[in-house]
Amino acid sequence: MSRVMSVLVGILVVLVQFSVAVPSDEITFKTATKAPEGFEAWTFFWKMPAIDDDAILEYVVIQPDGMEYFRYKISKGTKKGTGIRSDFSLDFAGGDPSVFYGKEIIFKFRVNKGKIKFDPKATYHFEFQNRVGAIKE
Repeated sequence: MSRVMSVLVGILVVLVQFSVAVPSDEITFKTATKAPEGFEAWTFFWKMPAIDDDAILEYVVIQPDGMEYFRYKISKGTKKGTGIRSDFSLDFAGGDPSVFYGKEIIFKFRVNKGKIKFDPKATYHFEFQNRVGAIKE
């Protein structure tokens, strides 16, 4: 019996730009540089912001054409400062990542009530991965 396992290599880290000066009900993150060509999977690393106890936080990934790529609601009770990773690939969350090749990636965070306050001292970044081969067992 043989098994083929995909191998992810070639990781590129890109920082994000966002403004946290004033808490708001919507805060937008975007890549500081354009996404690389040819990546097959990507991850956004972020920290849970401060929100009202009874508020619901969601994020929406926006394609370069302005259409929605992915939407997710965060579970109530997730503590402020909790490290979160949002993973995306063709067979997982989102769709074909090629819509972002050479473009900025935009994440919009929203709450249904109150305000969002991200920690300006925390590091928020994207990682782009490229599958370059397979290992056969």
